[in-house]
Amino acid sequence: MTDNILLDVQKLSIKSGENILVKNISFHICKEEMFCLVGESGSGKSITSRTIMGLLDKRKIKIDGAITLDKQKNNLTMLSEKEWQKIRGEEIALIYQHPTLALHPFLKIGNQMLDVLRSKKSLGKKEAEKEVFQQLLEMNFSDPEKIAAAYPSQLSGGMNQRVMISMALLLRPRLLIADEPTTGLDTINQQKVIRKLLELKEKYKMSILFITHDLRLADQIADKVAVMKNGEIIEVAPLSTIRENPQHSYTRELWNTLPNSQGSEGGSKCF
Repeated sequence: MTDNILLDVQKLSIKSGENILVKNISFHICKEEMFCLVGESGSGKSITSRTIMGLLDKRKIKIDGAITLDKQKNNLTMLSEKEWQKIRGEEIALIYQHPTLALHPFLKIGNQMLDVLRSKKSLGKKEAEKEVFQQLLEMNFSDPEKIAAAYPSQLSGGMNQRVMISMALLLRPRLLIADEPTTGLDTINQQKVIRKLLELKEKYKMSILFITHDLRLADQIADKVAVMKNGEIIEVAPLSTIRENPQHSYTRELWNTLPNSQGSEGGSKCF
């Protein structure tokens, strides 16, 4: 089983002053797995994802515990910013909840994607542009040149979210963190984004940490589910187990609010 673990989080606690934001959580994500972290607003989901990405200010936040990637000895919580620059994008990438806040408003989409690509790869301009256009095509943009020439304000919310996914996948990360990636999208665009993420997960053989407040959405896509409440993970199991035999009363309450589920079979490759 351990050979199939990509990300291992052990006894992770996060404090801001006297406030405990995350308390002693442990979970692991397997290779090529869709792992859904489910919880209400303020439960600690997003700060957990930012800790995994090394995005918290250690001068203000205290982090205890260990996060390791693919059996490497280095604890990600102890890395310097310089060391993180070698990991972000290539090993772990993040899709933000609000793409318009993550994208630079005064830079064209194509230039922002080129900056990401050429910061890690030694590519000529034409070769890099070709990769950018190809990645936009992957996200079902029929005219990638037009999208690359646009500013974020000229695109819809759904289009900007697909741009963010394109940008996150440019360097083929092994773990993609999707932090509420469909929040604010209408149902049609939500389903388009979900289908494309599932398709690209299989194509690139990557793992996804999908963060959501919506258990219905997790029921459609997850291999494994962790339920978070008040900074703690109260239950983690393959989707089929969570669905058929939830152990915690909070999980049962969440599940009872759903219609009869017709989602994923939860075929986790390890547990």
